[in-house]
Amino acid sequence: MKFPRYLIVLAALAAVAGMMFLYNSKDWLVRSAVVKATEDATGVSVHLGSLRIELTRGDGLLKDFRMGNPKGFSNDELLSIQQGKVTLDIGSVTGPVIRIKTVEMEKVSILFEGSGKKNNMKALEAQVNERSAQPKGAKEGKAKKIRIDSFVLKNVKLDVRMSGIVKAGNLDLGDIRMSNLGGANGATASEIAARISNEISSRATTAVIRNMVQLAQQMGMDVSKIADGFGVPTGVIQDAAGFFENLFK
Repeated sequence: MKFPRYLIVLAALAAVAGMMFLYNSKDWLVRSAVVKATEDATGVSVHLGSLRIELTRGDGLLKDFRMGNPKGFSNDELLSIQQGKVTLDIGSVTGPVIRIKTVEMEKVSILFEGSGKKNNMKALEAQVNERSAQPKGAKEGKAKKIRIDSFVLKNVKLDVRMSGIVKAGNLDLGDIRMSNLGGANGATASEIAARISNEISSRATTAVIRNMVQLAQQMGMDVSKIADGFGVPTGVIQDAAGFFENLFK
């Protein structure tokens, strides 16, 4: 059966239009995937202002990434990133594991918030671990695997607050670096988001414990009271203080 020539032309034009739509909408698709993967992994709200991918160059730019607080805490963002850069291994895009060479995030701010003998980092970690333990659905099991060679949050600022206390504390965490996320076989985007979230939680909590005296001074509080308000056992603070005292003898 022969098709009229004009139908063939229309089909070709439709195919070209479809490819153009997919190319032009790829940024939206990837941005939506990043937001969904992070929300699935953490259980908190996620916002990503923009994400632009240049497949021909193998790089991407993102702006205004924000991750909300767990329930029971303020409406402020737990994590805020103003901008970031991503470099891809173009040859891996069609393979079983997409390799992302580098992820570098800049102007990063993290909020450690205490409320009623609890803190948002413990709450986040509990949510991440609970979701990680849930059985994976068939759709997630078939999801594309990802590997990130180098992931860096640069010059991280930590804001430390407590419910009912006007003064806040501030710490510089320097760079948070992670490597080989996903391993050789790769991992789903949600699995990688979970690991990054837990690392952020661990680094923030460790910094608060190690700098409790400094934070108490900044916030105008007694060390034992600030520890209690952050849901950190006083014994942990004393052990940490003893460790560092012996370290510098």
